[in-house]
Amino acid sequence: MQRSVLAPVLLASIVAAFALPSRDAAARSFQPDLGAFVVTCPAGSRNCDPIDVSGFNDFAGQLASALMARFPGPVATLGSHRMEVNYTVGFLELDRGRDAYKGDAATGRPAVFSDTGKLMTVGQIQVRKGLPYSLQLGGTVTQLFGSSLWDVGLALTWTPLEGLRNSPDLGIQLQGGTVLGSADLILVHAGASVILSRAFSIAGLFTLAPFGGYQFMYVSASTHLTGAYRQDQTQPTLFAIDPQNLFLHRLVFGVEAVASWVVIGAEMSLQVPAARRTYAIKIGAQF
Repeated sequence: MQRSVLAPVLLASIVAAFALPSRDAAARSFQPDLGAFVVTCPAGSRNCDPIDVSGFNDFAGQLASALMARFPGPVATLGSHRMEVNYTVGFLELDRGRDAYKGDAATGRPAVFSDTGKLMTVGQIQVRKGLPYSLQLGGTVTQLFGSSLWDVGLALTWTPLEGLRNSPDLGIQLQGGTVLGSADLILVHAGASVILSRAFSIAGLFTLAPFGGYQFMYVSASTHLTGAYRQDQTQPTLFAIDPQNLFLHRLVFGVEAVASWVVIGAEMSLQVPAARRTYAIKIGAQF
């Protein structure tokens, strides 16, 4: 009875502490300006593409990587009568190499993010429920700090090899989600992970479960018909970006510790071959 009361109180405190951004964070903006993908071509140019499609693809891939569900492992299931609720803070090292992130003052082209920082930060609430037959169902709600963007997603994990004495647990996770909060951006993502993990008891006080594996992510991104203003323009330049299909590959590593009903964890992923990294930490409760 005491555990069932304390767990929701702990999670409410975690969410309140992390979900209220600081005054400095509120001043930094990661609300995307899609006008950054409209290029002002020089007069008489024949080889200039007025839409920066490659820059848009790069932006969509990084945004999806930041907002997707974290912690695909450990894959040992909770059991059909247990569940976990946790809060995750995630970080993505933003690669600003493309022109869309820099803007162009001469033509009035804005940067896609007015924030000049190198870290994109998200807060994610995740709920996982154990099911029979080594299945586990999860849901996530994610906020991109410094913006009005949210992501909602679902994940299903199946662990065909679990609890064997001399081998790690092997699990497969399928997940998908969509981005909300932008009137003109359409972004849907789906992914699959193959994860190995193993739980160890440490002096009978807590369990430690390292995990690692491969993640595949598919991203479909496009825009509605929208407009972008440039210098001295009284009418917007109308544009729309057709659906773009992106395929990303990542290696993911992490560790989770559980003491009684308290769970904490840390995770890092590495996109290949681009070598882009994400990080995440979580705290939650199992009951």
